[in-house]
Amino acid sequence: MLTRKAIVDRAIAFKNPDRVPVWVDGSNIGLSDVLTFELSLSRQGDPRFSEWGFRRVRSREGSWLIPPEGTLTEWPKVDAFQIPAHDFDRRFARIPDAARVCGDRYRLASFGLSGFAVYSALRGTALCYDDCLRDFDRAQEFFEKIIEFETEMFDTLSRKGFHGIEFCDDWGPRKTSRLTLSLWRVLFKKYYEEEFKRAKEAGLHVWFSVSEEGAEFFGDLKEIGADVVRVENPEHMEVSPLGRRYRNRLCFAARVDELVDPESEMGTFEAIRSLRECLGVLTGGFIATVADNVPQERIKTIREMVSLLRGV
Repeated sequence: MLTRKAIVDRAIAFKNPDRVPVWVDGSNIGLSDVLTFELSLSRQGDPRFSEWGFRRVRSREGSWLIPPEGTLTEWPKVDAFQIPAHDFDRRFARIPDAARVCGDRYRLASFGLSGFAVYSALRGTALCYDDCLRDFDRAQEFFEKIIEFETEMFDTLSRKGFHGIEFCDDWGPRKTSRLTLSLWRVLFKKYYEEEFKRAKEAGLHVWFSVSEEGAEFFGDLKEIGADVVRVENPEHMEVSPLGRRYRNRLCFAARVDELVDPESEMGTFEAIRSLRECLGVLTGGFIATVADNVPQERIKTIREMVSLLRGV
């Protein structure tokens, strides 16, 4: 019988795991095959703010959001800004507690916000896009420092026994100012490519979470080394094109808790089965993702339904 880590590994590698793995993204890990360990820290002595200095804001599901107002809205402030110390003792102080409950689970370290999302939180969600058009040299210089901060953790994560690293990014909503794929390729792709390379050299899988408007980036993310991408809110998007383009190339961590029909287990099963079929991942490449705030009984239902999917 495969360990939970082995089931996740086989899903990522498209090697017919015994069943579909379930990832409960948060502290409610009883039925999860993945333990998520958050790397982000609050400012010392003030949990309202990130170690980077911006206000910490969570969504209803528990994920970190980019605050609308930046803290470094003038370039002299950027020039004077001190990149936070790594403070590994505080960052990894919870590892003994995590190890006690981890068991044979896959261990995933996750940035609360990373890359361009951190840049946006510091400069402000409107100003950061102006930077990419008007001050791109300075934008790249500051962005590189953020990437270096993240990259310097990888070797330590590997030594601490982690198997993957999740980047949590956001390039803006489609209907307003956003970082386009073409501009991202010119300004930032090379930094992500080097970061992914360093993660792989440390023996870590690369997981990438981006808002649903970022699906057009999936091809480039795969090209530079991403192994797993999140598909959030699949009930509100057409996922078949993703399946046609990326099946057996990217593993999809697709959120399924909104597909649960409390009145019909068969309806729930059919919805999840259809999602997996549309993504074209029948021999691996599919991880059923559940938000942290989902009740345990609903998680149990999901676990039971996805356990029936093998060979369907």
